[in-house]
Amino acid sequence: MNNLIFALDIGTRSVVGVVCENVNGILSIKDIKICFHKQRAMVDGQIEDIEEVSKIVGIVKSQLENSLNIKLEKVSIAAAGRALKTERISLEKDTDLRIPITYDFIKAMETEALQLAQELFSKNSSNDLFYCVGYSVLSYKLDGKTMSKLEGHRGNKVATEIIAAFLPHTVIEGLYSCMDKNNLEVINLTLEPIAAMDLIIPPELRLLNLALVDIGAGTSDIAISKDGSIVGYDMATIAGDEITECLMKNYLLDFNAAEEIKSELSGDKDCISVKNVLGFTQDVNKQEIFESIKPAVYDLGSDISTKIHKMNNSSPAAVFLAGGGSKTPFLREILSEFLNIPQSRIALTDKTGLRNIDLTTLNYYGPELITPLGIAYSVVLNKNYDFFSVTVNNKKIRLYGIRQMKVMDAILMSGFDTKKLIGISGKSLRFALNGKQRYYAGEFSTPSQIYVNSVTANIETTIKPGDAIEVIPAKDGGSPVIRISDVTETNSIGHVYFNGIKTELSTKFYANDLEVNADYIIENSDSIKIIQTKIVKDLYKLYDMDEAIYKSYVKGNNVNLDYELYDGLIIDIVKIDESAKPSDSSAGHETSANEDVPVVEESSIKVTINNKQINLPKREDNIPYIFADMLAYTDIDPSKPQGNIVLLHNGKNASYLNLVAENDEIIIKWESE
Repeated sequence: MNNLIFALDIGTRSVVGVVCENVNGILSIKDIKICFHKQRAMVDGQIEDIEEVSKIVGIVKSQLENSLNIKLEKVSIAAAGRALKTERISLEKDTDLRIPITYDFIKAMETEALQLAQELFSKNSSNDLFYCVGYSVLSYKLDGKTMSKLEGHRGNKVATEIIAAFLPHTVIEGLYSCMDKNNLEVINLTLEPIAAMDLIIPPELRLLNLALVDIGAGTSDIAISKDGSIVGYDMATIAGDEITECLMKNYLLDFNAAEEIKSELSGDKDCISVKNVLGFTQDVNKQEIFESIKPAVYDLGSDISTKIHKMNNSSPAAVFLAGGGSKTPFLREILSEFLNIPQSRIALTDKTGLRNIDLTTLNYYGPELITPLGIAYSVVLNKNYDFFSVTVNNKKIRLYGIRQMKVMDAILMSGFDTKKLIGISGKSLRFALNGKQRYYAGEFSTPSQIYVNSVTANIETTIKPGDAIEVIPAKDGGSPVIRISDVTETNSIGHVYFNGIKTELSTKFYANDLEVNADYIIENSDSIKIIQTKIVKDLYKLYDMDEAIYKSYVKGNNVNLDYELYDGLIIDIVKIDESAKPSDSSAGHETSANEDVPVVEESSIKVTINNKQINLPKREDNIPYIFADMLAYTDIDPSKPQGNIVLLHNGKNASYLNLVAENDEIIIKWESE
């Protein structure tokens, strides 16, 4: 009894029960029972009427118990391919060039991609909850280049593409309800396409690009293998029922009568007796019936081929056909045409191709038995999948154990934001300060912390029923926040008089040539200029004057450009080619006689302002005129602008601080004039 396996294939048209014995890894078939649904209690492989399906399951169970004189209490079942959802998801993330890519980072990125897939399914499935039952990585990329392995590399951006598989919980709950009503404990739950694939295309054949098509009554399940793994699952909603419905329309038959005729098409009779819903009976040539269903077979072949091309991006090397619908006339020829591969590479599975199964006790074998036998064989392969519960941050969740479940599976089902598994390092800051580059590094992130039953773990840690999982989110690294005040002294030390202009001895700040204050937060790639008025040279810079053509005087004494400024200082300037220099002009501020100051005899200075000759009176202490003084001899009022002001000194652009000398020609006007 311990070696017996009871498997149920709950299909659209029938329920198939099989009892096998596991003898050293070989399945020996003890008995098979098939019972058809009396009404359409299932649609496209999914239970709609739980009570009706439960009754048929009960009949199959009783027949097997009576035949073998045993009591069946445990069962292996499979979810239909219609319920399986897959999606290709691509995800790109920024990485820190300073840090090698770790295994944990890669797995966390894959987990985040899975969550994106789950969110997409939830959005498109009327808020139905999906269980993640597995995924395969299709590719990795580093800075746009495809890589076979990311771990240990460094770069700015990494990307991955995965194919994720999900089951809706409504399908699972329906199956479990039917088992509960028959006092059957589910010890193994697999997927119909996986069960068929495990039986027909074992792992050693999966290096080849093969397609398996399991055609039932309601759906055609498709699985693709390539490069050693199963790379895709899909389902076509056209299957055997479409052929039945075609017969119903062509010959006015009810569903059961059309099903009987469809089954007779594989027999030896040349003519088939057809009784329509009006009660009339006629003998119809089998070839005529074949021709009548040909359009439906074309639709079936077209839909299957389209799904295969979509998943595989090309035609596979070969195709295996399974399920009762695989016996449909013309199907191999039509698939050969659509897939553009020889008919010899489209095989109808038979018992000679089944390994590790002893079928000698069977009086009949057909391709419709592939799925129930595959469900039983999954137990031999130790694929004892079932649901179990764990908690994530005190939230109870249920997981489907299609494989060895890990922390990341529980995190996905719990709704935890997987973005919080990966901390992001703070962004670095680079900027220019008075032409010199400054660099401030961002802080490193603090990784997430994971505990299973209070023991340190990671997202790859294997979990078991009842485990308590705690996830502490990662903490992002801080980005440097630097203000101008952090990189300069900003205190004012008073003011000076520079050629008669009162000038604050403070600091002016410019970000990308725009004046800002000391609280300005420096951004990446900014050009910061700081002009501090501490020495005479700073004053020339402040007013954009060429210190090479002027001399500076303090109390009538010539001072150099490094002369240190202080509060209340008076500085006069004259052109270097002038023989005169200012006398002590600091009356009221600082007094000191200077006998070296020459006496200027002229009583006035002749200049031309806006083409009009003007005699400028000689100033006391020989203080020179500057361009700004000339405004008094024009009708220009800078406080009431009438456009851009034009300042020309002897034909060249000037500033208000230009010194005015004898015979200078001065233009001050609005640009529009």
